This record gives sequence, C-alpha cells and structure tokens, in this order.
Amino acid sequence: MLRRVLLTLSLSTFVLAADQATKHWALRALQPAGHRAIEVIPGCFHLSYAENRSAAFGILEFLPLELRRYVLTGFAAAAILVLLGLVLAGRIRRSPTAAATGLILGGALGNVVDRIQFGYVVDFIDWHAGRAYHWPTFNVADSGIVIGVFLLLWLSYRDDRQKEAGKPAAPAEA
Repeated sequence: MLRRVLLTLSLSTFVLAADQATKHWALRALQPAGHRAIEVIPGCFHLSYAENRSAAFGILEFLPLELRRYVLTGFAAAAILVLLGLVLAGRIRRSPTAAATGLILGGALGNVVDRIQFGYVVDFIDWHAGRAYHWPTFNVADSGIVIGVFLLLWLSYRDDRQKEAGKPAAPAEA
C-alpha cells in the first residue's frame, strides 16, 4: 500500500510542479506580449496565453463569473479530497490505478491553485489544423487529468475484457 500511496503522491506532485512552472513561464513570456502566440509547428501548434474563466468546453458559462469560480473551485476541491481519501484509505490496489489517480490529482491541484490565485485557469497549449479545426487551449494540468481519466477507463475496459474471457483481473499488489 505504501508504494501505491507514494506513487500517487509523487506523480501528483510532479504534475502540479510541471503545471505551475509552465504556467509561470506562460505568464512571463506570453501574457505581457499582448497575447502573442509562439508558433511551434506552423499551422498546427502554438503556445498562446489564455485565461479560462469557465470549465472544459465552456461548461457553466450561464453562471455569473464569481459564482462559477466558486462552483468550479469547490467541485475540484471535493474531487481532490475524495481522491486523497481513496489513496490514504488503501482503496487504490494497483500501481497503474495509483498512477492514473496521481495524474488526475496533480492536474486538479494545479487548476485549483490558479482559480484561488487568479480567479481563472492559465492555459497556453494551442493545437489546431489550419482554420478548420481548433482544439480549446489547455495546460499541463488539463493534460494530467485527461491522461489519468483515459488510463482509468482503459484499465477498467481491460479488466472487463479479461473477466469476459474467463481470466481473473490483474491482482492487487501487496
């Protein structure tokens, strides 16, 4: 159990530190330049400062700005507490699940730090395909959350497939 707790906390600390360091860079390098974009891959990938005062894909846009800030911060704080509770109670029984949980936890912490400090989340990673397709700007914390969630979904799918095939799911580690 201790290994999984340490794995979760180490990954969450790494994601949080990487997220805050890259956001600090974005605030210094991109924001003062009047939202200047740095083209990394022409026509595809830019680093461009953005302030996200909402949630993914504009969810909760209908709420007043301050209420939205408190709702999003409260939701993320609750998720952080639940994840920490699961980890510390020993409910995370396998290392891949601990890794996924650490990625999600670190990402949630990174975005909560921004909402508390600035009232919004700093985003700067900007992917697009010409003018036809533009993915919403995001950050390292968002990446940790998405990768962690997809890892949990894949682990769940894999376990279900193994059960259907009559094989036992991967055992819990000691």
